[in-house]
Amino acid sequence: MAALANAPDAFGQTWHLPCCDDRPTYRQFVGMAAEVFGRKAAYTVIGPWTLAAAAALFSRRVREIRELLPRCAHDNLFDSTRFKRRFPEFGVATYREGLERIRREWAGR
Repeated sequence: MAALANAPDAFGQTWHLPCCDDRPTYRQFVGMAAEVFGRKAAYTVIGPWTLAAAAALFSRRVREIRELLPRCAHDNLFDSTRFKRRFPEFGVATYREGLERIRREWAGR
């Protein structure tokens, strides 16, 4: 972010910070995370009414997650091509590399 903030040709523009060009689905990402962490890939998709009931009755954390639901209704596709062209030396981790780094840091706690 410092490199971007100090680049005079970046001023007044919208930039996406670099991201991996692979675009896994949520299902693929869960599977990848399960593989990296050595777990079985298991999840349940629940509807908004079920989530609302759970939030209201049981969990403050679920209430906070509910706020993010509108963002999950659409694909979030970030294009960081401009950043990668402007800062070609900036390395971008793949999703798997990022998950593996998280696992290593988690294991080191």
